[in-house]
Amino acid sequence: MKTTALLVSLTSFAIGAASVLASLAAVAQPKPDSAKASILSGVYTAAQNERGEAVHESACALCHGERLNGAGQADMPPSPAIAGLTFLHKWAGQPLASLFVYVKTKMPLGTPGSLSDQESIDAVAHMLAVSGMPAGDKDLPPDPTALANIVIELPPKNRK
Repeated sequence: MKTTALLVSLTSFAIGAASVLASLAAVAQPKPDSAKASILSGVYTAAQNERGEAVHESACALCHGERLNGAGQADMPPSPAIAGLTFLHKWAGQPLASLFVYVKTKMPLGTPGSLSDQESIDAVAHMLAVSGMPAGDKDLPPDPTALANIVIELPPKNRK
């Protein structure tokens, strides 16, 4: 009898835990692909780009160059371009959340994680602007869940 009661209790617990986990997973999932926005649709503002330019000048240009082309200072290690077609090809198909999290947790190289969420997303907006992506009427939010629904795409003339 004790074994049966214990088995029923464990089964109930497992079902309850599975339900909670399924609910959490559903909340964390991005919207279906049909509901995804694109960086081509104006996902940042001109003001956010200007803030991002200031972040770039103070925290990024030393390594990534003034034009975000990877041509930093001669005494710095080589760094990749963080704007333009090469940059877009590298990140194409990924959600903007991936780029935001990378910038937030890995940059700047000597002091990763030192940028605030807002500085990190403003820097991302500047990368998009320098890459030729259009500005829109709403700032990008520093929220990985919201950014998961924005896909990094190449301009149509550059797709293969």
